[in-house]
Amino acid sequence: MSYKKTKKLFVQAYLLFLVVALSSCGVWTDFNTYFNTYYNAKTLFDRVEEEILKQKKDIFAFRETLTPGNQIPGQVISQQGSQFGAQQRTQQSIQPGVQPGGIQLSGSLSQDLTKVIEKCSKILQYETGSSYFPDALFMTGKAFYYQSEYARAQRKFIELAGLGDTKYRLENKLWLAKTHLQLHNFDEGLSLIEEVKEEALKEGEEKLFNDAAITRIAFFEFREEYQKAIIECTYYLSVSKDDETNALVSYQLGKIYLFLNDKENALKAFVDVLKHSPTFDIEFQSRIEYARLLKELNRVEESESELNDIRYAGKFKNYVDQVMIELGQIYYEKNEIKLAVDIFREVDSTFKMNPTSGIAELKLGELYKNKIRDYDSSYKYYSKVAVSLAPNEIKTEAFRHTRDLDKYFTNKKEISNLSQHINYILNPSRFMQDSIEYDIIYRQYLEENRRILESQNAASNNQNQTDAASEIRRQQAIQQNPNLNTNNKNLSPYQLILQGKIKKPERLHISADSIRTIYAKSLYGLGSLFFSELDVPDSAYFYYNKILTEYQNKPVKVQTLYALGIYYETMKDTVKADSLFKIIYYNYEKDPLRIAAGEKLGLIKKEEKKSAAKKDEDPAENFYLEAEKRYYDKSYEDAIKSFREIYNNYPKSIFAQKSLTYAGMIYERDLKMYDSAAAVYGILVKDYVGTPYANSVLPRYSEYQNERLRIKMENEAKQKELEQQKIEKEKINNAAQPLSNQIEPPKQTAVKDTSAVNDTLIKSRLNRQQLLERLKERSDTTKKKLEDLK
Repeated sequence: MSYKKTKKLFVQAYLLFLVVALSSCGVWTDFNTYFNTYYNAKTLFDRVEEEILKQKKDIFAFRETLTPGNQIPGQVISQQGSQFGAQQRTQQSIQPGVQPGGIQLSGSLSQDLTKVIEKCSKILQYETGSSYFPDALFMTGKAFYYQSEYARAQRKFIELAGLGDTKYRLENKLWLAKTHLQLHNFDEGLSLIEEVKEEALKEGEEKLFNDAAITRIAFFEFREEYQKAIIECTYYLSVSKDDETNALVSYQLGKIYLFLNDKENALKAFVDVLKHSPTFDIEFQSRIEYARLLKELNRVEESESELNDIRYAGKFKNYVDQVMIELGQIYYEKNEIKLAVDIFREVDSTFKMNPTSGIAELKLGELYKNKIRDYDSSYKYYSKVAVSLAPNEIKTEAFRHTRDLDKYFTNKKEISNLSQHINYILNPSRFMQDSIEYDIIYRQYLEENRRILESQNAASNNQNQTDAASEIRRQQAIQQNPNLNTNNKNLSPYQLILQGKIKKPERLHISADSIRTIYAKSLYGLGSLFFSELDVPDSAYFYYNKILTEYQNKPVKVQTLYALGIYYETMKDTVKADSLFKIIYYNYEKDPLRIAAGEKLGLIKKEEKKSAAKKDEDPAENFYLEAEKRYYDKSYEDAIKSFREIYNNYPKSIFAQKSLTYAGMIYERDLKMYDSAAAVYGILVKDYVGTPYANSVLPRYSEYQNERLRIKMENEAKQKELEQQKIEKEKINNAAQPLSNQIEPPKQTAVKDTSAVNDTLIKSRLNRQQLLERLKERSDTTKKKLEDLK
């Protein structure tokens, strides 16, 4: 080889080395940049995804929902055990078209996903040949998916699929299928998922197979295609070897059967859960559902035995309250009232900070109302539910019962008052006697009120004597006035008057016949309340019969005849029911109920319903749209006024409910007038109880009421403290009073003007001069007499 050639090769080798050296510096720099950016993005994404999966309470929830808000991660109240009817429970388990177990992410997680996307975009700016390019694409697509940006996620997954055979090939296909389903490309999505399942089984990718199968099950449930969901569950259980996921799918299969009211297959599915390796929660939920189904299949003793086994199994101690609720329900249905009351009371007192406490209070209210007929105790327990941690549907039901009992107490009080008024009109002497007796009681009340004020300054050792004297006076008052005995045995006359239990006798200035008419209407109202809301047909019959026997000439006679006919119809006594309907039909031709009675007898055909095309529009709709426009124009006062007019003029329209909701929202969010908002929400909750609009504001209204009660109690405590300080101050002043009374201040003459003052001064000076002259004269006289004696 010649020198020139050797030198040339050397130069080429040197240049090549130099190029490699220089390029390796760039490669190292790029590698460092890539790695740092990728590492930060990957670390952040893994943490966020872990939190997302931790928050996902139901893996069969089809919709992934990112909701920036204030919900604490994991703060989901379990409502298991809160439903007592099979249909209610199954509707909570699987609501058609709705999957409430989706992800509820905080705003911080959403922001973190955005940071991941930004970091990945920096990697994607470089060459596609970078080893981190597919990782960045995949992370970006999943981040968009979790943010419900399905179209943008799909573009990233498609771009990744275009890179060829990467390590994400199969997993990317699954996520691409998910985006197709979310974007309603159902055929493409299902086809891709089926491919993923087949390839995952062949390649032994168990996790991917599980994810694909669960996605199909969730999709079929979301679409309410429950038979397809059952087939998918059954197929999965036949091929899967993942015992924990098998237990989960078996449990879901049981819930689907339960929703379809296939109790036998549901029972079998819940039993099969225990053949696998369920998690602690799934094991408990399966066993509790199994026990409930046994009861519904009339295998009550087996159900009770199963529940007791769960109750006393130490590993389920955190679920004891739910088990006790189910046991209490069994005792209730077996008519073992004492056992039911005892167990519900135990739950109420022991688990105050759990939702089951409110559920137990609801059941106690129901027991006292339906079984014991103690409406006072029933009302007490129903009222307690409002301030419990029970689910909203439980609170709504309790509120409905308290409203019904409020009607009962109001009606009973009105009937009692009317009866007393009739008695006073027919027996004027009775009115005079009660008035005199009330005057005696009232004087005792004033005396006791004075004594209580004085006793605040007395020593505590006199308290027992004071209470004894008060009890003696109370007994004397009741003996003197038996008509005023309100069965409040532990209350003194002072307390009875203070609480309004004893009131001054009054006499209405209308005729006895007019009062009887009002009385008959009240009896009818009470009977209707017993028949419908309180569900006590026998009591309803009593009041209906009382009207027809004692007040048959009153205007409510026809209504009562018809109501009594409905009663007999409910009791399957069609002969008596038809006889009453015939009385109405043949004797009261002008009464509106004649048509209804004729329809019951088959003598009048029911009017055909108008077709939907000819149905009149809601007259409130246009007014509502105008009010809504005022709101969007930020004319808040005008909008509120318009919404209130809709409620006042069209109370039965759906737009009345919408208008109240809007008005309350304006007060709350725009005007920050929270008291006004609560007042509007209160009207909505009371007038439209159980409706979606009332339910939507019920939590905020309850929270306001609780806060208002707390503030009231705090103010009362402060007021009491101020009054105590005032009493202590008066004690000190009274102690110093005798000393100050020994020195009387000089009396001053009131003057009207300056001239009067001058006249007074002149007069006082003249009187002084005259006095001096007189003293001088007396002195001279005395001196002269002494000289004469000498």
